[in-house]
This record gives sequence, structure tokens and C-alpha cells, in this order.
Amino acid sequence: MRRITTLLTLALPALLLLAPQAQAQPSPSAEGDTDNPRRAHKGWRLVWADEFDGTEVDTTSWSRCEAGGADWMRHMSPLDSLCRVEDGTLRLYGIRTPQATGDRRPCLTGGLNSMGKRSIHGPARIDVRARFDCAQGFWPAIWLMPDSEIGWPNGGEIDIMEHLNFDRIAYQTIHTPATLRGENRFPPNSGTSPIDPKAFNTYSVIFTEHSIQFLINDRPTHSYPRLRPDRKDQFPFKDYPFYVILSAQLGGSWVGEINLDQLPVMMEIDYVRFYKKRN
Repeated sequence: MRRITTLLTLALPALLLLAPQAQAQPSPSAEGDTDNPRRAHKGWRLVWADEFDGTEVDTTSWSRCEAGGADWMRHMSPLDSLCRVEDGTLRLYGIRTPQATGDRRPCLTGGLNSMGKRSIHGPARIDVRARFDCAQGFWPAIWLMPDSEIGWPNGGEIDIMEHLNFDRIAYQTIHTPATLRGENRFPPNSGTSPIDPKAFNTYSVIFTEHSIQFLINDRPTHSYPRLRPDRKDQFPFKDYPFYVILSAQLGGSWVGEINLDQLPVMMEIDYVRFYKKRN
């Protein structure tokens, strides 16, 4: 995630497997269905899923993204109309600011995160099936942050999917202290793959103590290996559980100016699924 200021101050202990809050039984939509071929991957066990089959956001799993100084969170708002569960999907919106809100920002966006509620430690796989509108300045993203007290970027960051404007590619990126210093002796930390952004695609990441593997529609697209066991700044991902962020972002130094005439825009998520390796 490109940003100008530090992301978030995280304040939860690192865990061995799932965060304590995430050790609850799977949601009703996942319970008793972990071997369904629609949800299973060979060698993986479904441990939690939100299929967004209800009528409102499940607050036992999700919190709203708050506004802040970084580009990605500059327009975040708690308006209920920006985060809606309808017809089996989660819908996150970017809109012109309604005059009735009294908010002086030109536009508002919605986002959810599972910090402190649903996190998972590797080896793990996360699948998110999503589609999104295209507009100048629209920057939908699906990404992971460590659910621990360690500050950014020391715990690393895994950007499962970022999309810009009218691009027909998705970005998948790793951030660590080493990559942010631009140390070129390490492998490339980012890759792109062609997509149809208006169609549903499944964006995935598999993270283990040895590598980060990205996939789109179950096809491997980019990987980032652990090359230096003695250098935590090159690969910090084995030490912490990670939580997921779903964000419909507008504007910033990377995506560019916002065209307000092209709003509203929507990011639509069909499901989020967490898997662990089978024993």
C-alpha cells in the first residue's frame, strides 16, 4: 500500500495460530462445510469465512476503517451507506460527500478491517473474491497487516490486490523494511497480472515461513521468498498473525486526482476465507 504517513498503531499481542478472538467456531455459512469442493483447496482446511449472506456487517468479525492522514484512509467515513451487505455480497462505496453530513471533504469512502477479531498465522491461505468499478482516482485494495504491537513496516505488509483508475491489471506487493530501503539484492517485491476488474476474480495469498505466494483465480502470479533467515527485515511474515483490510479508497499520490463526476463507485466482495494447512 503506497502511503505518505505510517498506517496504524497496532496494539494486540502476536499469537501462535489464530488470534484468540478468531478461535471461535466458523461462521454458520462455513460450519460443517469445510470439505465442500467450492470452498476447499487440496491440503488446506477452511477455518473461517464470511460469505456475506446476511443483511448487515458482522461486527464480531469486522470493524470500520477510520479516517487518518495516510492516503488510503484520508476519506474514510463511518456512514452506514458506505458499507452494506446486500444480496450475498459486501458493498463498499466511494461517493461525493452529501451536504447533509456537514463533512467538508469532497468525497467519502468505506472500508472494513478484521483487526483483533479475525487474524491468522502462517502457514495460511486467504481467498477474497471481488469486483470493482473503474474511475479516475479510485483505488480499491485488499491487504494484510500484522495483528500485533509491532509498528509499520517492521512486521511487513501483504497487498493481495490493488487496482488503479481504469487499469486492466492488478498489483500484488510485499512491503518490508528491506524493500522500502530499495535493497536490490533481494527479489522483486511486486508484480502485476491482467484482470477484468468489473468481473469477479478471486485474489489469494499463501504465506509460510519460507515464502509469500500470490494467486489470481487460483493461478500463481508472483512470489517473494525468504532468502535471509538472519535478516528479519527481509522476511518478517513468519512471526505474526495477520488481519485483512478491505478498502474502497479514493485519491492519493499513487492513484492520482479524483474525478468527482465519475462517482459513486463500488467495490463488491463475494467472500473472505481463511485456510490453515491440514495436519
